[in-house]
Amino acid sequence: MSFDYFIIVMIWVISIITLFLAIPKARIREFVAVFLFFQALTWMFSITLTAFGLLSTEVRLFEHATKISFTSEFAFYPTLAVVFHRFYPEKAGKRKVILHYLLFVGIILLYMYLLDKFTGIMNGEITEQLIRTFFNFIFEFWLLRQYMVWFMRSMSSQAHHVSEGPQQWK
Repeated sequence: MSFDYFIIVMIWVISIITLFLAIPKARIREFVAVFLFFQALTWMFSITLTAFGLLSTEVRLFEHATKISFTSEFAFYPTLAVVFHRFYPEKAGKRKVILHYLLFVGIILLYMYLLDKFTGIMNGEITEQLIRTFFNFIFEFWLLRQYMVWFMRSMSSQAHHVSEGPQQWK
């Protein structure tokens, strides 16, 4: 196995372990929604960027199926989104919220930079696209946050209606 495929396997292992450690059992449904929503976001953005030649990965698990990085788009980024949502500073000021966004986007930029410099997984154009990537992931995390606020509000209102019982409908 080449070094690049070893790194891909390690990303999967670390992502799976992180998910088991970060997700509280009582909130599994919520974090599955986070994981799947962020997968869909990164998939849409990555397919679009790949179609326009702005993103490419050289070493892929499914070479003939897609030109995007399955490992990054379907494991690493959604796992990071779960951690982002898990430790989101709900009742903090704007400064802490901004730092939270910057920390997680910074982790993604560092991840992409390291893959570009030390592996053959991503090509050399990543370093030139860091600004676009920065704003792309800020937007994706913001969308995730808006979705989860809406999702949790609708879940709590459904739970409220269920707890009222059938007497309300009589």
